[in-house]
Amino acid sequence: MTTREKIQFAIDKVPTLTDFGIGLFERDKKLPVIEQKKKFKEEQSSLLDNTEEFERLCEWLKPIDKIKSINKNHTSYGLKHLAEKTIGYSTNGTFIAAAIYSGFDIRTDKDSPNSQFNMSEKSLKLQDPYYRNDIF
Repeated sequence: MTTREKIQFAIDKVPTLTDFGIGLFERDKKLPVIEQKKKFKEEQSSLLDNTEEFERLCEWLKPIDKIKSINKNHTSYGLKHLAEKTIGYSTNGTFIAAAIYSGFDIRTDKDSPNSQFNMSEKSLKLQDPYYRNDIF
């Protein structure tokens, strides 16, 4: 499976997924419907192009344990910032796509571009380079 196919897998699971996250920026929601549709397609196309970023995020997510319930302590936006400490810049949408592809359960909120996942708090702390430095 190519990386673009992996990202498409996530889009198929969450059809409103874009590079921005879930849906469009607030300002884009005020555009005429035709312009919104055009912007939405552009955002999904941009997400599909983030192949290197997606693969880095999938690697970063490998040691994260899955838990039974959704971890409400973090949103995708905060988690992408945590990952950026180690792997460099990523978009919210690319983080969400990588988490979906990596098998995490997702909870979305229709009023937010962010998502939450069933990620172990302990595993997330161990992925934080600042936290790890405090331990040793």
